[in-house]
Amino acid sequence: MSVIQFESAVEGNVIRIPEHYIDQIPARVTVTLVDVEKPRLKPKTRRELPSIDEFPAMLDTRGWKFDREAANERR
Repeated sequence: MSVIQFESAVEGNVIRIPEHYIDQIPARVTVTLVDVEKPRLKPKTRRELPSIDEFPAMLDTRGWKFDREAANERR
């Protein structure tokens, strides 16, 4: 088994083999891909910002007494 290594750009799911290697490559091969640069990521897009209804309350604070002075008091 021989190893041939080259860099190539992926164009429409096709990897081009350099001309000088074509006569050395058998009919069946095993392909191993190693990234040379960061993968091309498709950005996630969202049409609009989430509304307040999409964030359910984590705590039921009804019935709690809030005292601003006590909350700001240093101990």
